[in-house]
Amino acid sequence: MLVYFAVSFLFFFLIFFVNQILYMAEDILSKKAPFMSVVKLMVFALPSIIATSSPFAALVGTLMGIGRLVSDRELIAANVLGIPLRAIFLPVLLTGLLISLVSFFTNDILLPAGTIRFTRLYRSILTSTPALELEANSIKKDQKAVVVTGAIRDRNLDGLLVIDTGGNGERRFISAPEARIRDSDNPGVLMSLEMDSPQVISLDRANRANFDAIYADSISYQMLMKQVAPNYTSSITPREMSSRDLWSELKKKEAGGDPRETNLYRMEFNKKFSIPFGAFFFVVLAFPLGLFAKTNGQSVGFILGLIIAVLYWAMLIGGQTLSMRVGFDGAFMMWLPNAIILAFALVFLGRRALR
Repeated sequence: MLVYFAVSFLFFFLIFFVNQILYMAEDILSKKAPFMSVVKLMVFALPSIIATSSPFAALVGTLMGIGRLVSDRELIAANVLGIPLRAIFLPVLLTGLLISLVSFFTNDILLPAGTIRFTRLYRSILTSTPALELEANSIKKDQKAVVVTGAIRDRNLDGLLVIDTGGNGERRFISAPEARIRDSDNPGVLMSLEMDSPQVISLDRANRANFDAIYADSISYQMLMKQVAPNYTSSITPREMSSRDLWSELKKKEAGGDPRETNLYRMEFNKKFSIPFGAFFFVVLAFPLGLFAKTNGQSVGFILGLIIAVLYWAMLIGGQTLSMRVGFDGAFMMWLPNAIILAFALVFLGRRALR
């Protein structure tokens, strides 16, 4: 089982790792970010890949291992020698529990540390490499503004137009023939655009007859991190906390916090346990399912494991979406996939495994 777990782990690890590489290539490498910084980002992303790969590898590995024993008639031989299936089931359970504990350690200790370093390095790359967000002769649209740039030489822009919304809801058009990119000491600010001889037209949306025309020698326009990276926040997020710290914050939120934010913390806290210990539930399900394979147990187990993994992942992502957008209870939605897996496992165990 451990051999097949290792093979399956490498399979899922490569899938998620290649996905991470493609993400980096599209988001950072294609815009000439420093190569070593990209390598560091990939290293900091490894705990997330490991924590995600382990439960699925436990599922597929168990299915392939048990399927191999069935195909080679090893279970029949063991039964003839008086070894019941429950005696084989026990080490399988212990292996699943061991995988869950290792996955939980990765998810609870290494993942928060890696996520914090990933976020810090990502911001550092953005601020040191403006081309990541501003390209020459292009249109950049984020949550709050549209930025139209001319030619870019080093940190100097020949022509800049910004269309955004002001604090009172007015539509603003800010243009300048020249601008410079400046770094910011504020962790929440990506960069400052220092405009020379800017012109500002501010339109009142409620009454289009009202507008302001502003001329100045210079304007400093700040681009916020949360504009270009919606998930960014200068404070520690639930994903970057250990289960102990997250539990303390959750209690504070439940004492008088915003219900929506409290539910988000509840979801993240339960996810720290539900995903790693999903390996244990997968093993409980995979053992009886593997007994159904009569021939080609490894191939059947691999294919069946992929199907179950996709369905489980879909339920997990769906649960997160419903929790964040609709307000469904975060704890219930995070444990629902495991509960469904356990229900099917008990049904199959009652029919085949522990006779």
